[in-house]
Amino acid sequence: MSSLKRSLHRSVAVLLLPLGLLLIQAEVITRNLSGVVESPVPGLSRAMGIALLTGAALYLVASGLRQLAAAADTPF
Repeated sequence: MSSLKRSLHRSVAVLLLPLGLLLIQAEVITRNLSGVVESPVPGLSRAMGIALLTGAALYLVASGLRQLAAAADTPF
């Protein structure tokens, strides 16, 4: 994988982390605000947030481990 493509994937994963956290907390935020329209599918935002957060975190950990393994094979 090229360096530019890997950097783009990591950047997207880093941006998905706060989005996932925001989606997890969306129910709490809307519950405490009056006049906010509630979601017709109440658990969807939490499920999507957990999926995004987990996927992005796993990708970043795997990417870091791959980079570490590649660096360990590099002679000094």
